[in-house]
Amino acid sequence: MIKEYETKLGSVKIDTERTIIFEYGIPGFEDLKQFVLLEPEDTYPIMWLASLEEKNVAFPVTFPQLIRNDYQFTLPQDLTEYLELDKTEEAIILSILTIPEKEDEITINLAAPIIISQKNHKGVQYLIESEEYKIRHLLKEELERSKVILSAQKDGE
Repeated sequence: MIKEYETKLGSVKIDTERTIIFEYGIPGFEDLKQFVLLEPEDTYPIMWLASLEEKNVAFPVTFPQLIRNDYQFTLPQDLTEYLELDKTEEAIILSILTIPEKEDEITINLAAPIIISQKNHKGVQYLIESEEYKIRHLLKEELERSKVILSAQKDGE
């Protein structure tokens, strides 16, 4: 069923089957349970995880592997069961960006990715217990880091 919602990005018509349910909310927004992933062409690969309950709440998100090519973690068994994931390809993994006015200061949260199940349309924000990933990584430094890794891999071939 198609419904029209007011979001931070304006009025959008959404197939209700695209609704992502965060039963436990997102830290800091625990009362908001229904979100949708908006993918405007003019900002892609930056997408927006927009609340369907509070039009002023939308998080800029992107695929963390685009920024840090060696990004990886293991989901605990209870979470894979909750999300009904048989394999990782059934999940969409996103990281929240913080976009200040100065482009050089954009940060990405690699410590607490958003995990969305494509099977049951449930979402969670999962806190990775690793010192390697922090809440704020400078985007430009992560891109440069990935470039160095890719270059080293290419030279090793």
